[in-house]
Amino acid sequence: MLLRVRGLRDYTILAIDGEIGHLDQLYFDDKTWAVKYVVVDIGNWLSGRQVLISPTAILEVNTIQKTIHLKLTKDQIEKSADIYTHKTVARQHPTDYSIYFGWPYDPSLVGLYATGIHSSGENLGTNSDAERSMDSPLDEENDPHLRSTDVVGAYHIMTLDGEIGHIENFIVDDQTWTIRYAVVDTKNWWPGKKVLLATEWVLWVSWAESNTYVSPPRERIANAPEFDPTLPLTRDYERKLYAHYERSPYWEQNRGDRKEEHIN
Repeated sequence: MLLRVRGLRDYTILAIDGEIGHLDQLYFDDKTWAVKYVVVDIGNWLSGRQVLISPTAILEVNTIQKTIHLKLTKDQIEKSADIYTHKTVARQHPTDYSIYFGWPYDPSLVGLYATGIHSSGENLGTNSDAERSMDSPLDEENDPHLRSTDVVGAYHIMTLDGEIGHIENFIVDDQTWTIRYAVVDTKNWWPGKKVLLATEWVLWVSWAESNTYVSPPRERIANAPEFDPTLPLTRDYERKLYAHYERSPYWEQNRGDRKEEHIN
């Protein structure tokens, strides 16, 4: 099921032996958009402490009762790592190496930097390799791709030909715990219109600029099927969305993987 991330903040978290708090936000990898941790606020239980729970510990998400059931006890959760153990980029040293690579100043070279090739022809390696090779202040335990839905959920959306709007929400798949879409508000250009952008079309997330760079051009996004957040997100809408961008939908891309998993 596809769920709106901000709506999940109203969900109660239930351990095997009782209620423990509520979901605060999600931590995700900005390359794969897989959820790495669910941030659980157990303020009513342990004086405002927030802990990190792997989505593999989730048994069920009940959208009717607005509850998330974990296969953990309160004692196990009490011993879980807190939010300072695995810091998102925003909690790490305030440096964004996208500035070093020149993305904000020459976005037409996004593809070159993504493959590690500078405009001069010099091979820079992958983004992560290049970052590690510099005098990085980040601890080795810090993940340069760990992001927060709360923080990135307020970023501007930038295309190669200019800004198109800002992120208003995310939509997550509770079966794979992958963030599938960003809900984008384009009201500065087209009053009241909201559209979805698949996270697989994101090129780069810049903490220093509070920007998210995407591959589709502004005009294509502007003419995309409008998204109504008050209505259920249907597979029919998703088909129209991917057809508009002339892309293969994720459920067809992963069909072979799902079949292999089923056989095994």
